[in-house]
Amino acid sequence: MTLAGRLISLFPALYLVIELALLAFGIHYERPVLLVAGLLHLYLTPLALFKIHEILFPLSDGDYDLSAKSYNPWWTSYMLQYPFIALPGLEALLRFVPGLFTLWIRAWGGKIGKNVLWTPRVEIVDRSMIEIGDHVVIGHMSIFCSHAITSINGKPILRLKTIRVGERSLIGGDSQLGPGSLVEAGTMLPAKTRLYWNGVLPT
Repeated sequence: MTLAGRLISLFPALYLVIELALLAFGIHYERPVLLVAGLLHLYLTPLALFKIHEILFPLSDGDYDLSAKSYNPWWTSYMLQYPFIALPGLEALLRFVPGLFTLWIRAWGGKIGKNVLWTPRVEIVDRSMIEIGDHVVIGHMSIFCSHAITSINGKPILRLKTIRVGERSLIGGDSQLGPGSLVEAGTMLPAKTRLYWNGVLPT
């Protein structure tokens, strides 16, 4: 891992320290402006940094050698999304407002259609690498992960590929979609379906 990779690994901890400091000082000194700053920091700091990083180092489908001594932009994108992966309740709160979670994923670069129904415990790991069509229902505890790490010729290889779900599909509860998964339009995916690298339904 490069020096930049090691430094970005500190982001989740720094993010948490800043959030706790804003809340603590806001409550102790009765400063509402600090509480508002804490709320904005909670959601917007990782997103803003991610957007800047995407402009400089856009993610794309492909295989990446993790043992190479070169900068890996996926690692930074993962660390910036880490707070919402580790604390899923932060995103679950957004689902109380109709349409807000869809706007949130779009802000991260995900291509999300209209009238998508998200159940409370859906997990999306790589938010910029997901495409979901119109009128899709995402079942409870479904997981979308557009990356996988495997060994090829003795080297750790990161495989990164966009997940695509066609319009008017239903993703059954507790399903897992891995990198490159393709659910064709109108598919009713059974509960507990497992689609890993380049899985396609229906086949």
